[in-house]
Amino acid sequence: MSSLIATIGSFDGVHLGHRHILNELVLAARERDLIPAVVTFSNHPLEVIAPEKAPALLSSPEEKRNLLMAAGPNVVIMSPFTPEVRAQSASRFLENLRDRYDVTTLLLGFNNKFGNDPGLSFADYQQIASELGMEIIRSTEASVNEQPVSSTIIRKLLTENALEEANTMLGRPYSITGKVVHGRQIGRTLGFPTANILPDFPRKLIPGKGVYACNATLSNGKSYPAMVNIGERPTLNDDSTTVTIEAHIIGINRKLYGETVTLQFLHFLRNEKKFHSLDQLRDQLQIDKIQAINILEFSNL
Repeated sequence: MSSLIATIGSFDGVHLGHRHILNELVLAARERDLIPAVVTFSNHPLEVIAPEKAPALLSSPEEKRNLLMAAGPNVVIMSPFTPEVRAQSASRFLENLRDRYDVTTLLLGFNNKFGNDPGLSFADYQQIASELGMEIIRSTEASVNEQPVSSTIIRKLLTENALEEANTMLGRPYSITGKVVHGRQIGRTLGFPTANILPDFPRKLIPGKGVYACNATLSNGKSYPAMVNIGERPTLNDDSTTVTIEAHIIGINRKLYGETVTLQFLHFLRNEKKFHSLDQLRDQLQIDKIQAINILEFSNL
């Protein structure tokens, strides 16, 4: 069996910048007759280094594994980032990759660092690897529309309702998967029953408050257009600060409690606002519904 060529990183969201690295990994593997592998973490390193600064995440560990495997690598090595991992020197980290997984070559992402050694340069990494009988190569920098791409930038775009720009950098629609849980059922009295979605992954990033046109996929694999409100429902809850994800799934008349639904966020429709009456809210919801159907261009309703 061939040895591995690996790349390391958090890979949250597996966005286009990550896929640029993964493409280079696969090409380098072919040139060297090695197996392409990714070494990543099931949690964000900041959860250990500075928990108060740890961000909400673009992908759950399961989503990340699936996205990485779909991007070309044959092997995904995922383990927790722990205080012990944080304390490892670059030399020890490389030695573990060599001895545990038969990694002979490491593709280092542009400006990426590893190991608990301050101030190491790329040349230093290469020297350390050479002493261990390994090779380190560096990937080129990636950009989208001449703009840098990072998970941090995408998180900021999503929270600021810049959905289309975030999706462009992701290379796919941002999505949330969760169970339908019981709510107050006020939407049903307005003629717009909603499914309240509780994300399966508690650390999943929730996009900024507002109304979105989404694709909703049920457990049976069928998809429907949906208008989704993220926010505090100011017209209905004067004092609530709880952010909810409420999806009016168009074309579904049955209750969905307990079912798993995946929402793909495709278009941002409008900001959340407080209406003076339920009639005004009902009128706006009808406008939102028509707009969502037109944008999503569903023909099976």
